[in-house]
Amino acid sequence: MNNKGQTLLAFVLLLPIFLIFMAFVIDTGYLLKENTKLNSLTKTVLKETQEFIDSSVYKEKIEGLYELNQAHLSELNITEDNNGEHIEAIEKIPSIFGKLIGLNEYEIKVNYRLFPEGNEWKIEKE
Repeated sequence: MNNKGQTLLAFVLLLPIFLIFMAFVIDTGYLLKENTKLNSLTKTVLKETQEFIDSSVYKEKIEGLYELNQAHLSELNITEDNNGEHIEAIEKIPSIFGKLIGLNEYEIKVNYRLFPEGNEWKIEKE
């Protein structure tokens, strides 16, 4: 009995499913890499700008360090309350394969809190 037609049909039906799965894996990996990069950069920026917290140039110093490291933030929110400084950095990155289903870009958001503890500032992810 000849099974070549059945094998070809199974291959043709499974190939698009396999390609969609691989595109999902690649996009997810890219998104995780960019998220890790933004988290690391935000932590570094906060450590480098601690000495300027009480000055009027604090936000400018933070924005300058993000630009220096070529982060393309779409939004940077810095708020202050009784618990310390809250920093929210939002970056939009272009989609690779998500464009096939209408996702042109992904939004990555990181939140950190800076609070005084003794004589130093602590950084905590929210």
